[in-house]
Amino acid sequence: MERKAWENLAAARVLLDVEEPCPNAAASRAYYAAYHACWHAMNEAGIPTPEVRSGVYYFLHDPLPYEARRAGVLDDQGSEGLCELVRLRVAADYLQEDLTVERARAALETATTIVRGVLGEEPTW
Repeated sequence: MERKAWENLAAARVLLDVEEPCPNAAASRAYYAAYHACWHAMNEAGIPTPEVRSGVYYFLHDPLPYEARRAGVLDDQGSEGLCELVRLRVAADYLQEDLTVERARAALETATTIVRGVLGEEPTW
């Protein structure tokens, strides 16, 4: 999950840095960067990935910010940031109104802070 966190963060950057930015896709990738970083850190803290249904394992999106805070993976600010990223991801993926580039850039900044706070500095694979 660590590699997926960094890949999603890089994808969000690319989606905002192209000539025709893609703010919805960028905000969604920013969320998944933070989500995968927290998933990795939860596992590192000894919290196994829950089985959501038979043979399917992942952390549920809505409770993860609170679970990560309880586990010490995120502080209060990080938990609030992840909650905001959840809301933006839902808006980006499911609502008719498009996100602005500014909101997507804010999502990228929040995700970058969370990912670096949880995983450290970006590796040079």
